[in-house]
Amino acid sequence: MSKELQFRISSGLKNIIGKDLITDDFIAIFELVKNSFDAHATKVEIEFENILSSNGNIKITDNGKGMNYDDLLNKWLFVAYSAKKDGTEDIDYRNKIQSKIYYAGAKGIGRFSCDKLGSYLTLTSTKDELNSQTEQIVVDWSKFEQNAKDEFINVSVNHQTLKTNPSKFQTGTMLEIYGLRNDSVWDVDKLLRLKNSLAKLINPFSGNNKRQFEIKIIANDFIEHDSLQIDNNRKINGLVENHLLEILKEKTIKIFSEISLDGKTITTELSNNGVWLYRIKEENEEFVLLQEIVVELYHLNRAAKNNFTRQMGMKAGEYGSVFLYKNGIRVYPFGEPGEDSFELDRRQQNRLGDFVGTSELIGRIEILGENEEFKETTSRGDGLIKNSSYNQLKSFFIEKVIVKLESFKKNILKYGVDIEEFENTSKDQEKIVRLIADISSSDKIESIEFNPNLIDIISHTQEESSSAKSLLKSIEKLARDTDNPDLIAKIKKVKNTLDDAIVIADLAEEEIREKEKEIKENVAQNLFLKSLKSQDLVDLVSLMHHIGISSGIISNHLKILTYKIDKNIPITNEELKRAIGVLNLENHKILSISRFATKANFKMNAEDQRLDMIEFITQYIENIAGTYNSGIKINLHFSKEEKFITNFKPIEMTIIIDNLINNSKKANADVIDVTLTSFDHSLIASFSDNGVGIPPKDKKKIFDFGFTTTGGSGLGLTHIKEILSKINGKIEYVNKAEPGAEFLLTFNK
Repeated sequence: MSKELQFRISSGLKNIIGKDLITDDFIAIFELVKNSFDAHATKVEIEFENILSSNGNIKITDNGKGMNYDDLLNKWLFVAYSAKKDGTEDIDYRNKIQSKIYYAGAKGIGRFSCDKLGSYLTLTSTKDELNSQTEQIVVDWSKFEQNAKDEFINVSVNHQTLKTNPSKFQTGTMLEIYGLRNDSVWDVDKLLRLKNSLAKLINPFSGNNKRQFEIKIIANDFIEHDSLQIDNNRKINGLVENHLLEILKEKTIKIFSEISLDGKTITTELSNNGVWLYRIKEENEEFVLLQEIVVELYHLNRAAKNNFTRQMGMKAGEYGSVFLYKNGIRVYPFGEPGEDSFELDRRQQNRLGDFVGTSELIGRIEILGENEEFKETTSRGDGLIKNSSYNQLKSFFIEKVIVKLESFKKNILKYGVDIEEFENTSKDQEKIVRLIADISSSDKIESIEFNPNLIDIISHTQEESSSAKSLLKSIEKLARDTDNPDLIAKIKKVKNTLDDAIVIADLAEEEIREKEKEIKENVAQNLFLKSLKSQDLVDLVSLMHHIGISSGIISNHLKILTYKIDKNIPITNEELKRAIGVLNLENHKILSISRFATKANFKMNAEDQRLDMIEFITQYIENIAGTYNSGIKINLHFSKEEKFITNFKPIEMTIIIDNLINNSKKANADVIDVTLTSFDHSLIASFSDNGVGIPPKDKKKIFDFGFTTTGGSGLGLTHIKEILSKINGKIEYVNKAEPGAEFLLTFNK
């Protein structure tokens, strides 16, 4: 007799999602401040009371919307539940402001950051509503650590409704954290580093952050210290401010690139020392998973770095580099000193040439709007989950932003452009833009705009930067003034050599890029690495062989079980069928894993992904299916211009393809034609072979559980039908005039 069981949750869960998960004090405070931001606060105060004594505490107070008793009970005390995620949070606020609300956090565990900072928490909150009351709960985190066999839900917290609101704000939440952890020593240096880090938490750059949000630090133990400081950057108390943008306006190259709301276009513009040079708008065909992405980047020369140090009180490298924000809130640790998530430093070290590294860049990448594919890791300090969208973001950042910046540096500041070769016409000025922006013939440019004084600006810039060609021009003028023909001849020879060297360098750089693309295969949704760098092909074949044998044994047992069911052997039929279906499905997963687990990220392929289905099917057949289906030719028919972007589980797609190819092999086919045709909201995939076909009397039974005409388990087509039905698709058998079988698969968005 069966019965249902439930999981039990140990009180030890608190540590797993609390102090053991969030191991950095700054990240813990970031999470709590982000909660204030999500609660629509305009002000948040972080107060350190008696912080130098053994009974110090940290108080974080905001003027947000606050919580009532129901919110505390059904949201704050509901572990891992996030009303932000399920859309029920702030329905009333959305109605008030009539605009979409995006949140900095949505995992339902950020509140456990309090556990990282101290052993005790007093939470006091007053909601922004009529007849509001002030609610308070007290949490002793140590109660969860007394006995791991205690049930999490049985560890109580104290609650009371207060008669008066102790907060300085009429509404909002106040967190008082006591019993500070022994590893949390809050001295001058640490508090200054916290203030500096908080200055980067809310996007300090121009653009989309229009919300008022003030962060203030109060630490009375350090008032005397502050009074002795001349430099405001060395003061602990006061508003957290960031004047970064004012500093970056001078002596920098600025590049700004944006992928549109619909993801169809990329607009990039470049300025030098505050003077706008060009704006390019192009079609976005390569980064199809990206939309509402903004990159704002500043390149600092030596003068800019010196200016930064004078005004910020620290070197640019100590401040950070390329930060990442999602809807105005920073994602940690992108941009931290020494952090190189986008591999700029590795790229700079591994390749010769004029490549930029993190030490000379400051800027932001901002993800706006929904963009649900970009999720923070649960551990918070590890940035974003590494999925297909993240990989495309990295590629976009390098190929469309960094490369254009490097091209300007090389062509204008280092080598220079021979301005005398160009006339002051729109056509010639556009040629210059194409040169300095590294625009290739394959780029689909919609429009190019440029400063009408472009040639004069570039000429002046080259003279100031002492580019190679501007120096040669100065020497040539001197030689002509002194009437020295030998020197003039030598200068011309040097100039020709320089031109040749630039051409050779450009060709070499283009070749390097092509080789890198071949190695990384990082274009569109290409999930498969044609060059198996980490594993020899022989090892892969051996792995496939052994897993294939194990799968064959499982399949034989399934045939026996199916036979017993069909012969009405007294076994509970539905239970066995269900078990067989599950086992066989897992069997095909093992087969699929053996075929491409070493070539793609299996975790990603087992989860729902938003990918180009045409690209995936063709890549899988070309790179994977072809390696284990010797003796059968698979012809692909599709338009390379067509794309069909939709959500699906790649592992399920491989099961569908494997089953169809396997059926053709069993039917003695040696040719399969796969035709892919996309429409606005659907994709039709035709699998047609030249095998023995299906007898007319059996055509209505082929999708029935356990039915087979080839001696197999009779479950392949059943699984395909089940998988397609789950994703609103279907499979149909098509009558063919010639020998063989044809199946039409329909995938709907």
